Amino acid sequence: MITVLSASIISIIATIPNVLFGLGTKIILFTGFGSLFFLCLYLFGRFVKMGPFYNLITSFLFLAYLDTLWFINYGSSGPVLPYFVVFYAFLILVFDRKYFVILSAILCLNLIGLYVFERQFIVELGKYANDTIRLNDNFLGMFFGLLLISFFTGALKNNYLIEFERAKRADQLKSAFLANMSHEIRTPLNAIVGFSSLISDPDIAESEKVDFEGQIQRNSDYLLSLIEDIIDLSKIESNQLTIKIEEVDVVPLINQLVHTFHKVILLEKDVLVFTNLQELKLLVNVDRVRLEQILRNLLSNAVKFTEQGSIEVTCVKDNRYVTFGVKDTGLGIKLEQQGIIFDRFIKLDNNKQYLYRGTGIGLFLSKQLVEMFGGKIWVESEIGMGSTFYFTIPV
Repeated sequence: MITVLSASIISIIATIPNVLFGLGTKIILFTGFGSLFFLCLYLFGRFVKMGPFYNLITSFLFLAYLDTLWFINYGSSGPVLPYFVVFYAFLILVFDRKYFVILSAILCLNLIGLYVFERQFIVELGKYANDTIRLNDNFLGMFFGLLLISFFTGALKNNYLIEFERAKRADQLKSAFLANMSHEIRTPLNAIVGFSSLISDPDIAESEKVDFEGQIQRNSDYLLSLIEDIIDLSKIESNQLTIKIEEVDVVPLINQLVHTFHKVILLEKDVLVFTNLQELKLLVNVDRVRLEQILRNLLSNAVKFTEQGSIEVTCVKDNRYVTFGVKDTGLGIKLEQQGIIFDRFIKLDNNKQYLYRGTGIGLFLSKQLVEMFGGKIWVESEIGMGSTFYFTIPV
């Protein structure tokens, strides 16, 4: 997109010397039109998401613009030919092998066509009024061509550095994730193996064995949830995760989740988990399993970082969206951290006195699932005042 913007800026700048050199009304109007055309193309790309097709359409339009400019600017006598080299550099750096080969072939055929046309109709292309104007126009064209290349390569270099830093950070986070994962898997496994061996000990009281069974069940559930998250993460990264949309009544689903989490949390903390849903029935077109997975992730986070107070689950429906919310009175999240908590492998420990279990992929998975439903997810939080996670699902 920066190339399109650069082409617009350079076209409008080039119009000024075209007027000063007296290159003709057609050339002046066309470069002026070109600046407006590329500006509109840039704005279109900013506000309308077209994916890889944007670059493809831009390439064909830019090639058509160069051809027209070549015709009205005296063919090979003018300064337009070097711009085809700029265009080819654009193809090399932007497109993968498949599109690059196709567009390169089109460009070659296009240049052959221009060559044949000039040989047959060289008189129709016209010529400069004098050699001084031709010299000025060619050197000015070369200058603007170099300027366009500098804009283009500078933008690509900047994007490369950004992507390099992002890849580097992702690699560091993945290494930390793998190290953390070994601990997260080992902890419940040790508990399951340890308590299982103690259950068979005849010297241990039955009341203690009941507690051991509860520990085994909780650690088994945690381990199963952990493995499911890892599998889902792998499916998302390979674009193999599918959703099954159906009409779901979310009221009993929320009530059941709240009841389950309330019973579990009371065993460890003095925290009330509740919901004040007024509706008796609330139908939403969604994948039931994935919706439950999102709510479980958000509730698990709220439970993890809330030592006292309450956790409330809300759900409100309007004409466009169903908005879910999970509000807690926990530690809160710093403002500078709120923009990264939905990234992969991000794990925030707000209080170094506690070691919080977790892999750093729950919120990432939740964000991906919400976006697959066509909604969005965000957080509102203040340190010491708790956090509220919201997500929407289109009606």
